[in-house]
Amino acid sequence: MIERILERTFLLFLSSGFAKTNTDQIAKHIGISKRTLYKYYDTKDKLIDSVFELMRSKVQSKFDKVLQDKTKDPIDRLKEILFFISDMGSKMSKTFAKDIEMVRPDLFVTMREFRKQRILSLADLLREGQKAGQIRKDVTPELTIDILLAAVDGILNPTYLFQSPYSNTMAFDAIVTIFLEGVQEKY
Repeated sequence: MIERILERTFLLFLSSGFAKTNTDQIAKHIGISKRTLYKYYDTKDKLIDSVFELMRSKVQSKFDKVLQDKTKDPIDRLKEILFFISDMGSKMSKTFAKDIEMVRPDLFVTMREFRKQRILSLADLLREGQKAGQIRKDVTPELTIDILLAAVDGILNPTYLFQSPYSNTMAFDAIVTIFLEGVQEKY
């Protein structure tokens, strides 16, 4: 039941934000009573914290799984992670991004640091790709990952997202495309 509550609440928050979403709306979206929701989470902040913990756990699990899967080429694993990041970002509404920054700046800082650590972990994958001849040898993995991180941070900046005429999907797809085209060895 808890995972169902968190999964469904996460989807609601992604699409509608959480600042103006009340517990009545959350319970209705999940398909449970408000009393049942309060049985598991007596405050909205505890629910928000749990939703974000679930999200971090799922992202960490995906990264670990992909990075450790040596049956796939480094470039395929890099693409899988980048498309995963892009997919997650494309589901995030501008309202959700703004809520994190304005309503829960503690979560904004935590999520930004978490994202940074995950992206920094891709430097080893670039080195592996260089050894396999899939990533350009003239690319410095750490600097390249710093550039990727700066682009993602720039796009995931709620101020940018709110003012941008581009959808999250368009912005993330552009980052992934430009990054992959820049690092891949041309055949």
